[in-house]
Amino acid sequence: MAESCAKHPRIDISRLPDISQAEMDFLDTSFFQHDFSRQLPSPESILHQFPKLRAGKKQPMRAIKDAFPQNKVPVPELFGWRRYRDRNFIYMSLIEGKTLHVAWPILTETEKRSISARLSRIIVDLHQITCTIFSDALIRSINGGAVQDRFFEFNYEGGPFASIQSYNNWLVAAGTRQTPQLEGYMDGPFREFFPDKGNVYFTHGDLTLTTIMVSEISGCMSVTAVIDWEQAGWYPEYWEYCKLLCGVDYEHEWREARWANQLMNPFEDEWTAFSEYLLWRCP
Repeated sequence: MAESCAKHPRIDISRLPDISQAEMDFLDTSFFQHDFSRQLPSPESILHQFPKLRAGKKQPMRAIKDAFPQNKVPVPELFGWRRYRDRNFIYMSLIEGKTLHVAWPILTETEKRSISARLSRIIVDLHQITCTIFSDALIRSINGGAVQDRFFEFNYEGGPFASIQSYNNWLVAAGTRQTPQLEGYMDGPFREFFPDKGNVYFTHGDLTLTTIMVSEISGCMSVTAVIDWEQAGWYPEYWEYCKLLCGVDYEHEWREARWANQLMNPFEDEWTAFSEYLLWRCP
C-alpha cells in the first residue's frame, strides 16, 4: 500500500493551511520571492476598489499546488488570505486569458480537440490523488469534512459519507426535498439511476466551461488554469461528468456535440436524473 501511494499525488491533511487563522501569508510563493517584507493589499483597500468582490475558500488551491508541484494540474498560485468582518479575501496570481465559455466560439476544431485532450489528462491526474486515510469517510471535502458542493447549500449540507449509497440517499433527499435517510435504500424519483457501487475519485467539483481558463500559447489556444476549487473533494465518479454539463446551455455545442464524453466516461443516466434534481432544487 505504501509503495503504491508513493507513486500518486497526495493531499496530506496535516499540511493543509489552518483556516482558523485570520491571516496567512505563503512566503514560499512568487509574490514574496524577492522580498519577504512585501505586503499584500489590505481588505479595506480592495473593497474600496471592488465593492462587489465575491468571497472564496482557502485550502483547495494550495493543496492542489502541493500535490502537483510541476503544474500538471494548473491552478492559480495562492499568496495568502485575510479575514475581514464576515468575508475571506484570497490573494492569488492573475490568470491571463478567457474562460472556455467565452473562447469556445472562436476556437478551431484542432484547438477544441487539443483542449479536450488536456482536460481529460487533468481529470485523470486528479483521480490519482490518494492515500489520505479516513476511518469512516469515503465521500468528503478536501479536508475530510462535509461535502462543499453548492447543490447541497442552505438546508442539505452533509457528510462526510461512509458509502456511495449513503451519499446517493442524501442526494435524492436534497433533490426531492425529503428527510435524508443514510441507512438502507432511500426511495424517490430517479433513485435507481444512481449506482451504489463504483469508484470514488478526487474531483474538482465544478469543472465546466466557466472554470477553465484558456489563452494563446505558441499560436494555439491552450488551457492555462482551472479556477474555483471550493467544491473540490472525493465524490462518486459520475459526479464529475454531471458537473461538466451543469450550467451549460442545452443548445451549446459542448452539449450537442458531446464534448464532455471525450473528457471522461459518460454517465448519461446519472446526468438525466441529476439535471431533474437541479431543476427541483433551483426552480
